Amino acid sequence: MRVLLTFILMTLTTSGAQAQSIDLFTKDTTELAPGVYTFGAFSARSLFVVTDDGVITTDPVSTKNAADMRAAIAEVTDQPVKYVIYSHQHWDHVLGGQIFKNEGATFISHDKCIPHFLRHPNDELVMPDKTVASDSEITLGGKTLKLMYFGPNHGDCMLVMQVEGTDVLYINDLVTPYSVGLGFMPDYDPGEWVRTLNELEAMDTWNTFTGGHGVPEAPKAAMNQRRRYMEALMQAVLDGIADGKRLEGLYDTIELPKEFQEMRGYDTHIRRSAERIYHYYTMGW
Repeated sequence: MRVLLTFILMTLTTSGAQAQSIDLFTKDTTELAPGVYTFGAFSARSLFVVTDDGVITTDPVSTKNAADMRAAIAEVTDQPVKYVIYSHQHWDHVLGGQIFKNEGATFISHDKCIPHFLRHPNDELVMPDKTVASDSEITLGGKTLKLMYFGPNHGDCMLVMQVEGTDVLYINDLVTPYSVGLGFMPDYDPGEWVRTLNELEAMDTWNTFTGGHGVPEAPKAAMNQRRRYMEALMQAVLDGIADGKRLEGLYDTIELPKEFQEMRGYDTHIRRSAERIYHYYTMGW
């Protein structure tokens, strides 16, 4: 018997922060725009696009999740899955896609993902059939999915996606709405991550996004909060280094403004987050 896990999430509203109880595992299918859906749970989330000629999906997540997503797609359309797009290389998003391969889907990733897949093989990973090196598009059944590459950030092969003509982005792991994210991930580049968020915020073609984890849909304000959190953390670490503090001293004294302390995961991850930024400034990685 599985225990239902929930937590309190602080979301941004026009009147300030608002607490919500969130179930981590119950899956949903939410239509974000005509023919554009997000499927998953708070713990992991993907996108699928329904057209008259087939379906485009993103990250299968796991064998079980992919089967659940295939069933959810079948409730919307009887069209086959024609494309599966990997947003980036991390196993918590790209495993389990064989069910889609079995029906003839073409798998696509950025080409910089391939060395990661080859260096760290996994039996549940379907290797991409095609790769892209820069911004690209997939057109199927009158809908065009834009694949946008912003360079290194959360790893080096992240693709941000948007169905042309909609105002919704799929942004896997660059922003988990109202959350601080994992504290220590060696393969992300903090400075490039902030740059990417600034570039995304500056785009006037979208107002809401769905991420690889979290609520089905969030406003641009949630991205703005995540960027400002990262900038505040980086500045606090720089200030601590300038004051002569070493890593343990930063652990004991790091404290960000109250708005960021109310984000999900702050108490759990702030020390490791500070450690990651400390190494960024002192080791160059």
